[in-house]
Amino acid sequence: MNTRFSSPSDSINLGHLIRDTSRYTVFGLLFALILGGGLTLYMVLSQDKKEAPPPAITRLIIRKPRSSKAFVMKKQRIQPRAMTKKMTSLTPRVQMPATQSIAGMSSIGNVATFDYNVSPDVKLDLNAGDIDLSAAVIAGTKEPEKRIAMREELIDLKALDTGKYKGLIIQDPSDRRSVKGFIYLGTAWANDLEPTFDSAAKAIPNLVDALNQQTGISAQVDAHLFVDSQELFRTPFVYLTSQQAFELTEREIENLGEYLRRGGFIFADNANPTAEYSQAEASLRKVFRDALRSQGVLQVIPNNHPIYHTFYDFDGPPVGSELEIPDAGGQRGLERVVIAQPSYNLEGVFLGDRLVAIYSDKGYVHTWARNFGNEPQLRFGINAVVFALTQQGSIAQQQIDFFSQ
Repeated sequence: MNTRFSSPSDSINLGHLIRDTSRYTVFGLLFALILGGGLTLYMVLSQDKKEAPPPAITRLIIRKPRSSKAFVMKKQRIQPRAMTKKMTSLTPRVQMPATQSIAGMSSIGNVATFDYNVSPDVKLDLNAGDIDLSAAVIAGTKEPEKRIAMREELIDLKALDTGKYKGLIIQDPSDRRSVKGFIYLGTAWANDLEPTFDSAAKAIPNLVDALNQQTGISAQVDAHLFVDSQELFRTPFVYLTSQQAFELTEREIENLGEYLRRGGFIFADNANPTAEYSQAEASLRKVFRDALRSQGVLQVIPNNHPIYHTFYDFDGPPVGSELEIPDAGGQRGLERVVIAQPSYNLEGVFLGDRLVAIYSDKGYVHTWARNFGNEPQLRFGINAVVFALTQQGSIAQQQIDFFSQ
């Protein structure tokens, strides 16, 4: 055998090698399949069925602010303002002839007199002569029926608009359309009363615009007024409205009762006037019974009451939204349907001779909120504001009387 070209690989049995390799490959594949199948079966059988977790939900909760102690404003010393009126005194100028005399007959003859002369510097030169009789009449600068109260001329209402008071106005007694002053108007809120419907957000701004355009009163929209706060006693006009049931807390009831007794005024407006004996009506009527007890009885306000003639003239309350129902979409729109007879009177609460509250079952909140066709209702709102601030005993008049002294 020639070994010149021999190598170690020549001793390998190729056929035997192929058979061994095939056998080991088959065994390896079978082992891998058995192992993979066993693991898969184990994972399937050992897995517990669990329900999918619910999707994450974020809830936004806005809680009403509650103060742990009474709200007290930080007092600031205000420099007292001296209110003065500049007056100019004129020197009388009388010019008469140097010598005057009269000749008259009496029971004893002629009247003896003397001559006199009055010069502009008020020096008298007396000479013997006849007496000249003359009379001077002093006339006032204002006719009696056109005189304005002294307080109108002395009080600067713009200077009093410092935030301490929410409304002060003065009305000319001889011209009711001549009013001046300021007023901040807002909607009342309570722990269980949140007038968040669309009309409640638009009614007061529209009434403020009407006051600014038709009167001399500078009106502004105020922030929400909570009836359990001390801010209530600086507000001469409170607008209270609801279209569903609500209930006041003991503190809120006590605060409202004290507010009405101390000169406050509430305009309570039922925002659901088309429903007979609605929950909103029951809640609004209950407010006065709870706040004033036996004194909180609602009475019909006669149609000749001064509130109908304070600024504009009415022969009774104008029609509100008591003849209308919401449209098919559930919102008050332009399409209206007449379903009932109007209410010809308003009701009110009287403490003595003072009208301290009005209850309206006419839903003025919806007519005030319109963009047009609501002139009579807005004019009545102006009457209510002017009446509340000018009637004797009101919070605003108490302050005006204080500064007039």
